[in-house]
Amino acid sequence: MKKILFFQLLSILAVSICSSVAHAEAVEYTLGHGDIGLAYDDSELELHYHFGNGAVLDGTPLVGDAEYAPDEAFVRVGQNTMVETTGSIPFLGTTAGDPVWVLPQSNTPGVPFLGIATEELDGTFSGASLTMTSFSGPGEFALWQSSPLGGLNVFWQSNNGLDATDTLALSIGGHDHYNYGFTEAGTYDIGVTATADFASGGSVSDFGTLRFVVGNVSAVPEPSALAAMGALSSIMVLRRRRRS
Repeated sequence: MKKILFFQLLSILAVSICSSVAHAEAVEYTLGHGDIGLAYDDSELELHYHFGNGAVLDGTPLVGDAEYAPDEAFVRVGQNTMVETTGSIPFLGTTAGDPVWVLPQSNTPGVPFLGIATEELDGTFSGASLTMTSFSGPGEFALWQSSPLGGLNVFWQSNNGLDATDTLALSIGGHDHYNYGFTEAGTYDIGVTATADFASGGSVSDFGTLRFVVGNVSAVPEPSALAAMGALSSIMVLRRRRRS
């Protein structure tokens, strides 16, 4: 009876853990148009990804649009985005000849075309912003925009610490594109605090972690998936010890 109960418990835990792992898996965005977007629903601000028709998720083009929470998707910055710099880039901390992986603000074949949008917010709001409030990665990261006259506006950069200057101000109902630059291959987690200001006063906010996987590296599981796999491993080790 004890053996039967143990296996029943193991089966229940395994199903629960596998379900948790499956839920924790994020889709891979590799091509087409997408946005980091803001929406307001049920009195809450929602930071999310909005992928357009034809965007490629897990190798399959979308038919229609789809939205995902920040922890439900990640952006693949492929090896085909790597370039060697011809001069120093202070906001990335690079010098001439260094490799940099860049998702460009222009629509370039073969790479994600990732914008930032507030098109789902209406006149209830007077303005919005996205602030980089946490950062983890093997190298440095920056978000910037090139102007038609050749100038640069840098909004987020990791190599000088994070503070209030790492804020991108957004107009309501707007949509624009930016350059995302990374100095090393690997996984980058960029924590973003989104804020939207009510026209009548006050504000609402949300936080999410945007994951970018750069170069020819595998995406690592979310922490919840790692914990679940560890728990399942511990159960199996426990069972093997009891048999020995």
